[in-house]
Amino acid sequence: MANLRGDALRISRLSRREVLRVGAAIGGVALLSACTSSNDASTKSAGSADLGGQAAISGLESIVSAAPYVIAAQEFYAKHQLSISNVHLSGGTETIRAIRGGSGFGSAATISTVLAYQGGAKDLRIIGGGFNAASVVFVGRPDTTITSPKDLKGKKIGIAGTGSPVEFFANLAITKGGFKPGEDAEVVSVGDYASVWPSVEQGIVDLGALVPPTSSKLVTTGAGKVAITAAELHPGWADVCVCVTQKALDANRDGLLRWLEAVRSALTLITDDVERAASIWGPALKLDAAVAKEALSSVPKEAWQVEINEQGVKSAAEAAVSLGLTKQADVSGLLDASVLERL
Repeated sequence: MANLRGDALRISRLSRREVLRVGAAIGGVALLSACTSSNDASTKSAGSADLGGQAAISGLESIVSAAPYVIAAQEFYAKHQLSISNVHLSGGTETIRAIRGGSGFGSAATISTVLAYQGGAKDLRIIGGGFNAASVVFVGRPDTTITSPKDLKGKKIGIAGTGSPVEFFANLAITKGGFKPGEDAEVVSVGDYASVWPSVEQGIVDLGALVPPTSSKLVTTGAGKVAITAAELHPGWADVCVCVTQKALDANRDGLLRWLEAVRSALTLITDDVERAASIWGPALKLDAAVAKEALSSVPKEAWQVEINEQGVKSAAEAAVSLGLTKQADVSGLLDASVLERL
């Protein structure tokens, strides 16, 4: 999961200036095709009501919360008269920039959306859910004796950077155990995300904060064991959301409705037939079948919902306040359920 402070300063494929320039050039319909990921599943259909362009999806090539969009592109976009290409963006802040800079719609981290809105991006609207649970898990070596927050006294939790929801959940785990972060147990920034698991293996930290499918690879091979899940620490969290600009919403509500219908179909497939869902999503990320299935199955079923989790959005805003990223948790005006009401 991205460092929100650091993420605000970098873009992995396009610079901030390039994203804004591209957005201006394409008039809010699509991002530069050079951004298109290997998971691009553009489909064409006839009809004047066709919705096209590129959907900016945070973590499309890397995290479990983006799985519905991979599945929707391959199985449901064409059925709903959509000629959309999914675009991979590595961070929430980057995704919000892409949505505001030209794409017009996509899926981004809820906390990034809240921060952008409170920071002046008043044209943003959350029109759907998609992953209404926390995805972070704390993984230890196979012989770890940690099974709950009560076992964290004197332990170290490794995270990638600071100032992110991961830090929030690591501190929450410690406090849920009845301990004080920094005194009874420690949250340690070990560098980038790729450094988290090696830090656990080398005994630098006792647990590492990861997300599926990274954690799923460790679980299925027996290399690691999930000790604590953020979903259990904080039920009802809204990890990511469907985010659009007001301009895109006003321009094509019918098209966005069909997009949400396609996403909902993918979410339903995950909950009703996880093996088939894994068989679609896994190859797109070059995952073994067992890893893809474990990743999708490890998530609470209630996460896979297209509905807006209003309390979950508020929880993300409150977490941002606790991390010192913003001074208020007000999300009034950000949520818009008008499209969902037509589903």
